[in-house]
Amino acid sequence: MNRRVLSLFGLAVLAGAAFTPLSVRAQGGPSTPAGSPPPEAQQPPKGEDQAVSLAKLDGVKGYKGLEFGSAFSAAKDLELEQDRGQLKIYKKKGEPLLIGSALLETVLYFYFDGKLYGVSFHTNDGQDSLALKTLFGEAFGAGEPSADGGPSTIWIGKKNGALYDLNTSSGEASAFLFDIKLHDAFLAYEKAALEKAADQLVKGE
Repeated sequence: MNRRVLSLFGLAVLAGAAFTPLSVRAQGGPSTPAGSPPPEAQQPPKGEDQAVSLAKLDGVKGYKGLEFGSAFSAAKDLELEQDRGQLKIYKKKGEPLLIGSALLETVLYFYFDGKLYGVSFHTNDGQDSLALKTLFGEAFGAGEPSADGGPSTIWIGKKNGALYDLNTSSGEASAFLFDIKLHDAFLAYEKAALEKAADQLVKGE
């Protein structure tokens, strides 16, 4: 079983855990308490720059000519890495692995219900991991740090999202670029599948 597939599957779950509060914040967050300055007055100067960067994130159509939401039939030279029911993960033959100054170990394509919903990027050493995070920061801005203070960063636009996660022990890192609507559908599917499996376990089925 491909450890990178497992690593990214965990990353997708992490994106789901952080997704709801960050998406709410992206839409304006909770109402401002009485007597507080308006939200725009509370934003630091870099807020405008971050909004511009998130607009760039929302402008991402896909990767290497494959658009988010496109059918699997539109893809070429993809080899199945893992079949998780409605979620299937693929690797492309002859994929270029140098992106900026980051030399990747692999790139994986996530298809949910037959549609491309995300692309993952993986590195296997500290130097390339730092280069990958720098690339995402340059493209999409500073992002939001992990709520638990961990080595993760997430970017949530209105249409697309991105996530970077570092393994501080090994120096390996994974980044995930995804379509929010399809990711939301994937999370709903995962939740339903989990509830069904739990019910069957309780019933001894």
